Amino acid sequence: MIKQRMDKLREELYGTMAINPLLIPILFDLHHADSFAELGELLVAGHLMSGHFTSFGKLMDEKILTNVFRTTKLSGRFRAENRPFIEACFNEIDHLVPRAEGPVLLSLKSSRWTIQLTMAMEMNSAFNTILTRHPEFEHIVVGVMYGTRAGLTDKYDILRGINRGKVHNVIDIQGQVSVLAGREFWAWLNGDEPATQDWLLEGILEGLRQANCRDECRELLANYRDAFAQKYSGHIDENGNINWQQLLKDING
Repeated sequence: MIKQRMDKLREELYGTMAINPLLIPILFDLHHADSFAELGELLVAGHLMSGHFTSFGKLMDEKILTNVFRTTKLSGRFRAENRPFIEACFNEIDHLVPRAEGPVLLSLKSSRWTIQLTMAMEMNSAFNTILTRHPEFEHIVVGVMYGTRAGLTDKYDILRGINRGKVHNVIDIQGQVSVLAGREFWAWLNGDEPATQDWLLEGILEGLRQANCRDECRELLANYRDAFAQKYSGHIDENGNINWQQLLKDING
């Protein structure tokens, strides 16, 4: 993951980023930027952050769970070759987790905000279909990578068929669907070992030590900042005022 993100930083980001000329004056004021160099630092951070989140998710989903915890990822090829996983009701199932009594279905989520109401209701329906049509699967776990169970939104109750307040058209499957978050989720993956997430973090820190990328990252980000400032500095007059209208015209035509 670190190598991939470094490769992204080595690209000419100011040439690949899409700059919103209607938004950047707002960002400029909200973040008290004094120059296009400072604005550039802000924009590149935002541009890269979505990629960081995606890469981290792929690292956990495709590398850590499968190689460390020996799960089976339900890739497109696996689904096509192994019935019944090609059925639509399994779309929200990401992994099979090995257990002595048989594999447990795992739906992997990032945080408390990963699912909204519509998705929660769809997951409830899909999970009920799985449990009804395929009794060989007795339990489904929804694993949330960070946060705590107490801090999750009510959407994680709704997917289990629990209504709190407003009544939604869901089926009560809480006896066969569990939601685990943060430490308890990582512990469950590793035989209920509570120190699992601590070991996982130590592995990440060791990877960072081996990559030793801080100095190069600092230089690459500085290069981007300077290039961004040079590209847009022509929109600043001799009094330090920014011609946002001209910048809009240059970007949008």
